[in-house]
Amino acid sequence: MDIKLVYSTSDPVGLTIKKLGYRFEEIDEDVTDFHYKNGEAIVIFSRHESKASIPSLTVHYPGNPSEEVMGGEPKKLGIAYPRLLTSILREIKKIDLDIEKTMEATHHGPTYQNVPVIFVEIGSDKTYWTNERIVRTLVDSTLKGIDKVDEIDCRDYISGFGGPHYSKLFTKLADESCIGHVISKHYVDKLDDKVIIQAIANSVNNINKVVIDSLNSRQRERIIAALKSFDIYIQFR
Repeated sequence: MDIKLVYSTSDPVGLTIKKLGYRFEEIDEDVTDFHYKNGEAIVIFSRHESKASIPSLTVHYPGNPSEEVMGGEPKKLGIAYPRLLTSILREIKKIDLDIEKTMEATHHGPTYQNVPVIFVEIGSDKTYWTNERIVRTLVDSTLKGIDKVDEIDCRDYISGFGGPHYSKLFTKLADESCIGHVISKHYVDKLDDKVIIQAIANSVNNINKVVIDSLNSRQRERIIAALKSFDIYIQFR
C-alpha cells in the first residue's frame, strides 16, 4: 500500500521533522484543514495541544461528529484504517520515555480525503514540539508501525462510543484488537444516525465489534437502533 507521510510547515512539529532531514510529503496548510489527497493512506505528524499541557504522544482519526467544526465538514468522519493506526500505536507504546501514550477520540478535520488519514501527534507545548530527540523517536516508531501493518494480530476490529476524549480503555484494547473510530461521550448526544453509521462504515477494515463505554440506557439504545442493519457484536463496558 502506498502510505504517504506528511508534515506541514505551518506546524512546529512539521518544522522539526523538516529540520531533521526526513524526506516526507510537505504541505503548508493548517493540519486540521488540509486538502492533500495523494496515496492510498495518509499519516500526518502534528502538534497536540491541551489545556492541561500534559506531555503526550497521541494518535487519532479526523472527523467532526457534530455540527461543531474545526477544519473539514460538519457531521462527517474520515476513513479509519484500524490495522494501520493500531500498528503505529503499539510501536509508540514501546517508546521508553516518561510521557503519556494514548489514542484520542475522533476529532477535527480534514474530512475531504477519500483515503484514510491518521494523525500522529506530540503534546503539549513548544518544549516537546521542537525536541528533536522526541520527534525523531516518534517518527521512527511510526515508520516501524507502518512496516508491520500487514503482520500484526487483530482479535477484533472495534469502533467505540463513549468514554473520555483520551481513552485508556481503547488504548488498552489496542493491545489485542485493532481500533477504528471512537466517538467520545462529549459528542454522543449530538450524533445523528448517519454519523453513528459512519463510525462503522468508514473503515478500510470491516468493523465486527462495537464497544460502548459508560453511556446511559437512552444513549445506548439510540446507538443500537442506528446500527440495527449491521451484523455486529455490541459490548457494554
